[in-house]
Amino acid sequence: MERLLTTRIPNISHLAWHGLSTQSRLSLVRWLRQNGVLSCSNGSVFQRRNLTCSQLGSILRKSDRVSKYQCMQTLRSFHREARALCSLLQRSGLTDTAWNVSMRSSQRHHFGTSSKQHNQEKPSQEEKKEEEPPKPLGNLLLVLLLVGLFFLMELYGEYGSSSPNFISWNDFYYELLSKGEVERVIIRLDEDLVTILVYPGAIIKGRKVEQLYFNLKTPDIYQFEKKVRKAEEELGVKDGITITYHRISSISRIIALSAMVLVAYLFIRRLPKIQMPSANDLFGNITKAKFVRVDVTSQHGRGITFKEVAGLKEAKIEIMEFVDYLKTPQRFKDLGAKIPKGALLLGPPGCGKTLLAKAVATEAKVPFLAMAGSDFVEMIGGLGASRVRDLFKEAKKKAPCIIYIDEIDAIGRKRGGGGDFTNTEEEQTLNQLLVEMDGMGTQEGVIMLAATNRADVLDKALLRPGRFDRHITIDFPTLAERQEMFEMYLKKLKLAQPINTYAPKLAQLTPGMSGADIANVCNEAALYAARESKKEVDALDFEYAIERAIAGVAKKSRLLSPNEKKVVAYHESGHALIGWMLKHTDALLRISIVPRTSSILGFAQYVPSDKKLYSTEELFERMCMALGGRAAEAVFFNHVTTGAEDDLKRVTKLAFDQIKKYGMSQRIGHLSFPDADEGFGTKPYSKRLAAMIDEEASSLVARAYKHTEKVILDNKDKLQKIAEVLLEKEVLTYEDVEALIGPPPYGKKKLLESDGWKGMI
Repeated sequence: MERLLTTRIPNISHLAWHGLSTQSRLSLVRWLRQNGVLSCSNGSVFQRRNLTCSQLGSILRKSDRVSKYQCMQTLRSFHREARALCSLLQRSGLTDTAWNVSMRSSQRHHFGTSSKQHNQEKPSQEEKKEEEPPKPLGNLLLVLLLVGLFFLMELYGEYGSSSPNFISWNDFYYELLSKGEVERVIIRLDEDLVTILVYPGAIIKGRKVEQLYFNLKTPDIYQFEKKVRKAEEELGVKDGITITYHRISSISRIIALSAMVLVAYLFIRRLPKIQMPSANDLFGNITKAKFVRVDVTSQHGRGITFKEVAGLKEAKIEIMEFVDYLKTPQRFKDLGAKIPKGALLLGPPGCGKTLLAKAVATEAKVPFLAMAGSDFVEMIGGLGASRVRDLFKEAKKKAPCIIYIDEIDAIGRKRGGGGDFTNTEEEQTLNQLLVEMDGMGTQEGVIMLAATNRADVLDKALLRPGRFDRHITIDFPTLAERQEMFEMYLKKLKLAQPINTYAPKLAQLTPGMSGADIANVCNEAALYAARESKKEVDALDFEYAIERAIAGVAKKSRLLSPNEKKVVAYHESGHALIGWMLKHTDALLRISIVPRTSSILGFAQYVPSDKKLYSTEELFERMCMALGGRAAEAVFFNHVTTGAEDDLKRVTKLAFDQIKKYGMSQRIGHLSFPDADEGFGTKPYSKRLAAMIDEEASSLVARAYKHTEKVILDNKDKLQKIAEVLLEKEVLTYEDVEALIGPPPYGKKKLLESDGWKGMI
């Protein structure tokens, strides 16, 4: 090809090939190569030095790879370009010799690559676009769109009826027609509307208006012209205004609508084809259960084992039997035992129910299908029951298999009677679940696990043996379990001291906290240490994390007035003093009057205990300790504030619990009544007994307040010392209070016993 492009041109008649542009030459060569001409038996002819357009045509015609039509189309385009170039050269007076010199110079600079490189050259993106045939569909869409818009404009005219400038007949008569401001009137017969065009600069009601047209509604559109002519006679208008009629034909409407529909149809056809599901597939996707299959074999999956679940010893022992049955079922069958069909995990939030279920999924090594209770029920009737069937159908295919439903109370609530307001969809879903768990078609190999923290609202049929045979309660962790959890979570942190220094003391400081709370405390301590640019997590970081979990973050930007700060100091000192002076109270840990983000202006923190049983005296002293802040305000300031709201709530609850639940009132007797919310607002006792309960609770709180006030009056100087130092330091510890007022009268309270921890909190 290089010889062909750099050949000598003997005369101007040979410009049919050599006069072509570079782009045309490359396109022709590429076209010949794609159609197999260069590899045919006549390919050697391309080595000739003088190749005319007629000779090229002869080669193309002889080739069996190119049709006659393709040959003629290609030659015609090249002929046109060559003739135009020859004509231009002849008009410019360029001779054959001059053309040869110019051509060789141009070829020497622009065609220096080898034929091998030309053969291997790939077409550019622009060349590919040029080779693509034109697509007339886009032009057709544009034309149809313009036609549709034209007809729409024709339909509604230049002055559409959507204008809000409506006027009345009186305004038209007195403001426009009588003053000669009307240029033309258009009567729209199809809309019972009249459009009035005014002259530019028209003045209406003493103001110049910029709007050039107004609309007028008339009840009788066909008599409007007569009405206007009559008004002109009355006003003495000599030259009548021009009135034209406008009617939208049905044909115009049809054409415009058809054009727009056709444009929309063609536009949709040009979009990428989307395979629409059939009706069965569409409804099948809706009714299909959207469960999550836990892949226990994946290295990046939720690989949680029982060893990684701290605490929950009894729960793990019970649920491990399900895992053992799935691994070695024959061992149980040989003894005639039947594995329980389901287990219900009960307990407050954050105690590890879902975590335990994940561990079962990992340990069992069988398919584990997880789904939330809220995923079953939606607005469509029967959808929940269909999803239950689909879920168990999949489980039976994969048997042995485990099904786990989280928050099952969403579909397992008690079914109401005929007169109650019930949710039919939820009942249908529950009925289907009951049938699948223990019905006529129930099969072995499918084990059901579920979790809820509202066991009291579940239907009895769901809880019976044969469905959920085992009810595994997962309560708040004990002291030993909390220590085990802290040891597990602290392994992931970089600590300033060994783990056994922190774990026992943190377990003592966090009674009543769930496993999720403990994990959050460890994480918050690490975050705080990083925020303070520390290299290790120490006791101060854990102190901050526990305070944050109990009272919230310290809000230093929230400044109290001196008077408010003094009231808060005496209030918190009152709590501390009562707890210090009474016998059955917990040890004081710290007092703080630093405001918190949770609207807490101050708090007194104690070392709590894990006691489960309390006597009447212990509950009474706890009530006194809660009332210490209110009593201190009354003694020192002769008035009380709203700061004791939470204290009064706790005292009220303690008082009513002693009377209604624990039977600690001699007047009421040894009776226990449920809370009002458990009985849907109905009280299982008479109004007279309710009044007696209220009197007893009020009397109990009054006695506790009187005793608290007496303790404060007897130790007024001690409370004042604590409050004054607290105002200065804002935070006091057990050691600070002991240095100010001496040790507690009933012996030293139970404190943390760790040299590594002492003095840090």
